[in-house]
Amino acid sequence: MLEGLTPPKREATFCKVSFTAEQLDSSDREILLTAVDNQEWSAKALSKALKERGIQISDTTLLRHRQRHCSCG
Repeated sequence: MLEGLTPPKREATFCKVSFTAEQLDSSDREILLTAVDNQEWSAKALSKALKERGIQISDTTLLRHRQRHCSCG
């Protein structure tokens, strides 16, 4: 009955959160990834705070990453 059951293919091949984190030094990388995983930050508020610091990541991208609907998932 379940023959051929396979996981869905990942739709996303790029994650801006991971890409941005890789560009930062280790201290900033840890701060970014901790903030992204912290549910006390709304995606909009975090996106705005990052933008004020020169990092452009949209709230939609942050939500996609949190839900693991990006290439990290």
